[in-house]
Amino acid sequence: MKKIFCIVLTFFILNQSFAQNKILVQGSYPNLYLQHKVAHGETMYSISKLYNFSSAQLATQNGMTENDILSTDKILKINLGKNNFTQDGQSGENETLIPLYHIVKPGETLFRICQNFGKIRIDFIRGWNDLVNDIIKPEQKIIIGHLRVDLKKASIVTERIINTDAQETATAIDQTEPPKKDETETTTSTTPKQEEEEPVVEPVTNGNDDEGFFVTSYSVNSDNSVSTTGEAATFKSTSGWTNRKYYVLCNDIPTGTIVRITANNNRSICAKVLGALPEMKENKNLIIRISNAGAAVLKITEKRFNVKITYNK
Repeated sequence: MKKIFCIVLTFFILNQSFAQNKILVQGSYPNLYLQHKVAHGETMYSISKLYNFSSAQLATQNGMTENDILSTDKILKINLGKNNFTQDGQSGENETLIPLYHIVKPGETLFRICQNFGKIRIDFIRGWNDLVNDIIKPEQKIIIGHLRVDLKKASIVTERIINTDAQETATAIDQTEPPKKDETETTTSTTPKQEEEEPVVEPVTNGNDDEGFFVTSYSVNSDNSVSTTGEAATFKSTSGWTNRKYYVLCNDIPTGTIVRITANNNRSICAKVLGALPEMKENKNLIIRISNAGAAVLKITEKRFNVKITYNK
């Protein structure tokens, strides 16, 4: 359990200011909650299962009944509790942890935030936010816990959660291609949604032959060595751009395994397996997804590409 936590935790740590939109916690402890924007076809039952509730519990939270029909774009309150919220990094089997943020207010200290959000261990909050000291500043976004969700449903959850101030979809992992302009849904809002252009950033390396942080943990025993080739794609991650820690999602290789990935241009990296590929149509025929920082080191620009994977079985 601790091993899985460390892998997932590191994956979500904030490393750069260009990180993707962050999910903001609403309310005050212990009455914390998120907001879910209903998509076409969703029901009280289907939404409750995303957040480890019963449909009756979700209905009660929102002053409704289990059989109420939900209108598209309706905002539902999602309470955070023992079934779906953790502040010690513990997660169940096949679960992933999505970081939840608090915006620092003027005069707040790291110690005060720990106290105000349930007496979080200060070493936890330092680690989650990659802090080298306790200095924080107003408007800074600080991780104060994690949403526990089924790994296969994580992409759905992150697409549906919105922030009160921005009314934007928060994304922790983007494993799908962005919709084309003619495929986006129309909205009744009169305020246009502003998209920030993601800056082009090169990951930090120690030279052209640098395979990353995990190369020192990689070794191949010829008697147990396994190699496979196939089609790969990428996923967005904040990890790897400065710490050189590259992660992958793939099937049939145990979580935590260090693998060497070699592209057709003979460039290679060593990465740690974060978990299996979620069961979704975008992953059909793929054998692996590589963090975008890792793909950048491999000099990959295509959406799909072929790689060779080598590891100890």
